[in-house]
Amino acid sequence: MLINTSGSPAPGRMGGRRAPRLPQLPWVLASIAATLGLAAQMSAWAAQPSGPQGRTWASIAKLPDWQGLWQAHFGRPSGGGPMLTPRAEANLAAYRAKQKLGEDLQGQTANCLPPGMPTIMTQPYPIEFLFNPGKVVILIEAYEQERTIYTDGRAHPAANVLTPTFQGNSIGHWEGDTLVVDTVGVDPDTGAGIMAGVPHDADMHIIERIRKADEDHIFVTRTIIDPEEFVQPWTTTLTYTRIPGDLLEYICEQGNRDSSDAEGRPGERIRGP
Repeated sequence: MLINTSGSPAPGRMGGRRAPRLPQLPWVLASIAATLGLAAQMSAWAAQPSGPQGRTWASIAKLPDWQGLWQAHFGRPSGGGPMLTPRAEANLAAYRAKQKLGEDLQGQTANCLPPGMPTIMTQPYPIEFLFNPGKVVILIEAYEQERTIYTDGRAHPAANVLTPTFQGNSIGHWEGDTLVVDTVGVDPDTGAGIMAGVPHDADMHIIERIRKADEDHIFVTRTIIDPEEFVQPWTTTLTYTRIPGDLLEYICEQGNRDSSDAEGRPGERIRGP
């Protein structure tokens, strides 16, 4: 068991290291029902304290062993793509039109601004879990970011005092060997959005169910609720594989030649003969 140790991106570690449609009325009604039902379920999740699980060093020793580094699989997660709202469809169409003009080819991550949730969890760099009394911390090599998931039974701060951040505010509890994480308060101005061309709203809500499938794989079943962008909640499952080694220092600003200008044009321009 790992106990409290101290402690536009380039391509990830290599080798061993590492037809949307406009919604019809039935879909809209189904979306409202699904969102209301999920909201009730989320309230129940958020109200559950961790109890003795993870509140003391002795209880931490009884939690699942997630020691080591874990890296997300490349490619699309299982679950398929989301059904977009008309607003999201329009944003995506505008984004693709700008790309044809040579704009929006790169986002602000090319200028070393971290992508924020949920995109930070799918970077081609490893993550590491640290268990501490009352919280689980996820260290993320990309952009040297971290997420703190409070498991001490606290609720999210009230909306009028919650400060939006790149990773948002996360609370969680254990259901057997599964860590259930509830995240709100993700800053909509992070630039990366939910996916390329689709930003997220300030009220985006993310639920993650994290569990170890076997000695070499962790599954994260993620549900994103954002009625401004999605007709219905979007659920996918991400797979992380254990890899050897340790987290490395990630200094994006050092030697960053491929920055992005105000129109999203790459700073490093390759021209043919």
